[in-house]
Amino acid sequence: AYATLAASLFALDAVYRGLVEAANLRILQEGQIAFAQATGTAMNVVASSVQRATDMQVSFKEASQAAAIASAAGFGVEDIERLAVAATNAAKVLGRSVPDAFDRMVRGVVKAEPEVLDELGIILRLENASRKYAQAMNITVAEMTTFEKQQAVLNDVLDQAESKYEAVAAGIDPNPWVRFGVALEKVKDEMMILVSGPLETFANLLSENAWAAAGA
Repeated sequence: AYATLAASLFALDAVYRGLVEAANLRILQEGQIAFAQATGTAMNVVASSVQRATDMQVSFKEASQAAAIASAAGFGVEDIERLAVAATNAAKVLGRSVPDAFDRMVRGVVKAEPEVLDELGIILRLENASRKYAQAMNITVAEMTTFEKQQAVLNDVLDQAESKYEAVAAGIDPNPWVRFGVALEKVKDEMMILVSGPLETFANLLSENAWAAAGA
């Protein structure tokens, strides 16, 4: 009896977590539509282009979250795509997962965190990056704006990643099982959103009555 109860609770917990993730994805998609209407930047299109740049090895949710962070920092679509390609190449050569490499690449550039990039074999020295950018723009480091400092970090990271990994990774095929998993996850997410929609009203009713939720 205890084993049956435990199995039932485990199954219910899995369903619950699936519904939560589906609702989060629905909110993400609606947020992207609202963002596009307010700013003219279609984040869903950017996320899709990021997926293609990574050989479809990151999920739509992962691509959307990373692209939103980079976009909020002021980077353009082309910059984000180059980061995705660089992360994919680094992951191939270093044997890392593409989502983790892309997340590190974006966070390392946006926050200028050398320790995050170290694990990708990219050694970021902020002073050197700023000095190179200032020389290229014919200005002094002291005259650089916050955006220019971010651009300096981006350029330095991309230069290192492309020089170290682009040629080597060109002959390495992407992991087909990861791509297969991402494709299945897309199907699962779409199905769960269809299921979650009608149940969200029921969830709202239960959230207002804890005893009814416990009984259910």
